[in-house]
Amino acid sequence: NSKYSEKEKISLKSEDIPEVYNIKDLPTIMKNLNNLVGLKNIKEQVSDLVSLLKFNKKTSIDIKDFSFHMCFVGNPGTGKTTVARIITEILYNLGYIKQNKLTEVTAKDLIAGYVGQTSPKTFNVVNSALGGVLFIDEAYSITSGVNNRADFGSECISTLLKLMEDYRDRLIVIFAGYNEEMKQFLSTNPGLTSRIGYTIEFPDYSIEELIQIFLNLLHTNNMDITKAALEKVKEIIEISSKNQNFGNGRFIRNIFQKILIEHSKNIEED
Repeated sequence: NSKYSEKEKISLKSEDIPEVYNIKDLPTIMKNLNNLVGLKNIKEQVSDLVSLLKFNKKTSIDIKDFSFHMCFVGNPGTGKTTVARIITEILYNLGYIKQNKLTEVTAKDLIAGYVGQTSPKTFNVVNSALGGVLFIDEAYSITSGVNNRADFGSECISTLLKLMEDYRDRLIVIFAGYNEEMKQFLSTNPGLTSRIGYTIEFPDYSIEELIQIFLNLLHTNNMDITKAALEKVKEIIEISSKNQNFGNGRFIRNIFQKILIEHSKNIEED
């Protein structure tokens, strides 16, 4: 007999379950990917990867020697983290990783400040990501230092290479960062290059695509905008996009937040 009465029994809803345990079916995941603004070539690459993974599930072809470690190259705000989350969901859905888990880190999470501490620190990060995907943003920063920092970076890479081999059936690593910096990073690490099976380039968004991202944010939040205000937003985007450190989609999210703040202030004044 349950110690709880009927009235005391608690019903569990899907939203009560942590997202890491929720399973989306593959069509839903691919729909989410295809609903992203732009990224045509990336969508095709991911679709090709899915075809390979599904084909392997249906046949006896052995692809255990294939490398699913990846390199994402592109400027900030071009969708690298978003696509990494979707790929994590795909790999989990198809049974190639045991957890729907994306662990996001940067160089500072892997490199220690004293001799002999970087290898254990890197190991601990990798250990926490086992069963899922490890996403290393601005990965070129690992080896871009000088003197001791450069030595620590080399120690970090050596440790990563060994762990990527030791845990090849329990971990997928995605290295991400700026295009030119990542090319230089990989060119100086032939052992790393040989372990990367996929390189995906993320182009900057066009002005039209950035406007569409902005409109999607409005729609998601049940908001509308006048034609004159939208023209002003477009003008701001066109001017800002010429800056060297322009944030692409990140810039759009920031400008939307600022507009929302100003709108909230205006409502308070009414």
